[in-house]
Amino acid sequence: MVDRDYGFPYQPYTIQNDFMNSLYTTLSQGKIGIFESPTGTGKSLSLICGSLRWLKDQDNPDTENPKTDNKQNTHGKDNDEQEPDWLRAFQVTNKAEEQREALRKERRKELKKRIQYARQQEDSKTGYVFGDGYPRWNKRQKTNGSDKKKKGNDEDDNDEFLLDEYTSDDEEDGASGKKTATADSNSNLSKEVRELLAKLEPQKGASSRQTDQEEDEEDEFEEFKIYYTSRTHSQLSQFIHEVHKTIYKEDTWTVPLGSRKNACIHKDIKKLKSVQRMNEACLDLQKKTSTAARCSYLPAKTERMQWNAFRDHALAKVRDIEDLVQVGEQMGICPYYGSRHTLRPAQLIVLPYQHLLHASTRESLGISLKNSVVIIDEAHNLIETVTAIHTVTVSYHQARMAFSQLKTYLQRYKNRLLGKNIAYIRQTVHIVKALLKLLEPATTADDRNNKKKDTVIRVNEFVHMLGIDHINMFKIEKYLKASNLARKLNGFIDKELQKQQQQQQANETSDQQQQLSNSSNTAMPTLTQIEAFLLALTNPDKDGRIVVNYSTESSEVKYMLLNPAEVFRPIVEDAKSIILAGGTMEPISDFTNILLHDVPSAQINRLSCGHIIPPSNMAVMSIDAGPTGKPFLFRYDSRQDEKLMDEVGQAIVNLCNVIPDGVVCFFSSFTYLEQVYKRWASGNSNNNVLARLSKKKKILKEPRESNKVETTLRDYAMHIDQSGGALLLCVVNGKMSEGINFSDQLGRGVIMVGLPFANKGSVELQEKIKYAGDMNPSQSDAGNEYYENMCMRGVNQSIGRAIRHKNDYATIILLDQRYSHARIRNKLPGWIGNRIDHCEKFGMAMGNTVRFFKQFRQ
Repeated sequence: MVDRDYGFPYQPYTIQNDFMNSLYTTLSQGKIGIFESPTGTGKSLSLICGSLRWLKDQDNPDTENPKTDNKQNTHGKDNDEQEPDWLRAFQVTNKAEEQREALRKERRKELKKRIQYARQQEDSKTGYVFGDGYPRWNKRQKTNGSDKKKKGNDEDDNDEFLLDEYTSDDEEDGASGKKTATADSNSNLSKEVRELLAKLEPQKGASSRQTDQEEDEEDEFEEFKIYYTSRTHSQLSQFIHEVHKTIYKEDTWTVPLGSRKNACIHKDIKKLKSVQRMNEACLDLQKKTSTAARCSYLPAKTERMQWNAFRDHALAKVRDIEDLVQVGEQMGICPYYGSRHTLRPAQLIVLPYQHLLHASTRESLGISLKNSVVIIDEAHNLIETVTAIHTVTVSYHQARMAFSQLKTYLQRYKNRLLGKNIAYIRQTVHIVKALLKLLEPATTADDRNNKKKDTVIRVNEFVHMLGIDHINMFKIEKYLKASNLARKLNGFIDKELQKQQQQQQANETSDQQQQLSNSSNTAMPTLTQIEAFLLALTNPDKDGRIVVNYSTESSEVKYMLLNPAEVFRPIVEDAKSIILAGGTMEPISDFTNILLHDVPSAQINRLSCGHIIPPSNMAVMSIDAGPTGKPFLFRYDSRQDEKLMDEVGQAIVNLCNVIPDGVVCFFSSFTYLEQVYKRWASGNSNNNVLARLSKKKKILKEPRESNKVETTLRDYAMHIDQSGGALLLCVVNGKMSEGINFSDQLGRGVIMVGLPFANKGSVELQEKIKYAGDMNPSQSDAGNEYYENMCMRGVNQSIGRAIRHKNDYATIILLDQRYSHARIRNKLPGWIGNRIDHCEKFGMAMGNTVRFFKQFRQ
């Protein structure tokens, strides 16, 4: 194995070297890597140093990465003249590529000078400047709006909400309705040759566009990129913090991407509560024609000097999104759009899941994954995340609101809409009306008695059932996207509401105003949600299901994605290499069977690292029975067993007597936790489990409300620090089971009560299990495998809260007979599953626990 210097900021452990070597090899081979490295083993630093060393080697290739020289034609001029047209075209394109590469290097060198200059200015406290020879840009001054053009009537006031003429249909579109000369002239070529020419054509087009823009697009080149994504904003900031520890902070051009919520600096837009409202308000400002009305932080596209200056400063240092916002505030330039302008020359792009995993979001941000590396951290929930992002729900109230808004808009503009706008809006109204009819609540006793049950149907069947199968959903989707109807409708409704509020008397309220007011206060404009649902209906019939739910207060219809591989496939096809990394990636079979279903196994590299702690610092036990010998078997049908609740209570009382400091105990659900807690609180003082526990440790429960989590954790830590111990009762897949650090005395013991299998009575879950089986017909139990994996992924995340660094120590206790089964144990992380002591009797577990903590007493 090659001995490389990865620039790791500390002396790396063996497992860290193994991680970086395997990562480097996977990237060099252009494969997909699934990497598991427990929390506390330096996973982030290993990802950074391994990938960025590989990135730097692409510009300075060593003997491992030799460049291939172009072979010269040795057959002479005569043979050259006999070469087919497509081969000569290929050679010409190769030459053009060489010229473009030389130009790229020249511009890269110039950009490097500019970035260095910007860094020097910042370091010397000169501030944020626009480069040598660049005049400063004075921000547009806000005015009182006196220069706005006066309007004479209501129709002119709302001209901004009038749709542009729309005439584009597939059958009339030049893109698909006309054959190009190139296609005609090559019609006698073989299929393979035509495919090759099709690949070359976009390159030639790009080359000509570049030639036309060379004078303006001084930075028209694309750096080789690494896209790093994680689940939360805080995780992305932590990643940037880790980059700062390495040598790569000096010369890695990095840009973070975020939503307007995190990156907008316009004081009025920042006040808006939802991201969707911020998006709408920002886009509305961009439509303004007067200087005073436009956003003062948004230079025109022609003002490249300002955008380039922001780019230079953005890349001058490795920054997180807060740092980038500060640059934007200092320079008076929007960091949200400025980061987009910085994408092309950036080498490391840090972005949240949504920006990477959603195709339309990638497109809107200008993200191209072609020949790039994608690193997805905290990837254990990747499948669920992809599914959730592409699952869309529309309620009866939303459909009713959209119907009312569209009717109002159409009535207002029907005599002024051009092209095919009216026809498409009426088709959209027809679809929404059909949804309303489907979801209409019961109004009579007979209707309520005969109420429909929740159902799951295929997409094509659903479209037929609604009576909209004659409507071309692809054209509707194309129209809604091209016309921006949702955004214009939302602006129109807000404007109408403002007028009605101004005209309304103190004691007057109309039904229409009430409807408009309700829609104005929603987090997302209703038609935007309808549009997302209709877009989902264009997915292949086999990839999703429609769930109609009548059990809620407001009936709803949901598109449920079943095949995340289909929406993840473009990422697999475009990226040079993909790394899926996490602290606990088991069970890995879901990734290979579901998300990467079509990827050959030879294209997937796997690595599961051990832990850096010594074996003596962790004790893992599975316990079959409680103190009185009652078996621990927490099946769904035994959750009402009060004797089992008493048994687990007695077990936890005994364990808390010998485990010091903090103990975190996980239950399968909030419902079961409440049942057990209520049972523990009953009985006299001798049998009252809570009373006995309270003598040793303060008892706290995970709150259902997110805003109470921080307070609970603070109280938990305070009682451990002041009174010497606390017990925190939590829920698997809850707020405490992921992203919370129970290191050192906060988590000397982690207890898992049972196996958190989901309720198989859910029609959605039944469909997912069935689909998993259909996808893998060669595996007789593929559906059950999927069901088990859902459960074990929650277990692994929960028990991973303990052991957070190399000097930490803790015990992990699994209360259920099924943890002794090989099938279940194999789904645990290797660093846990390989260390389990199977305790058939509770006394054995108590003895092991006492001996384990005795070694750490001072």
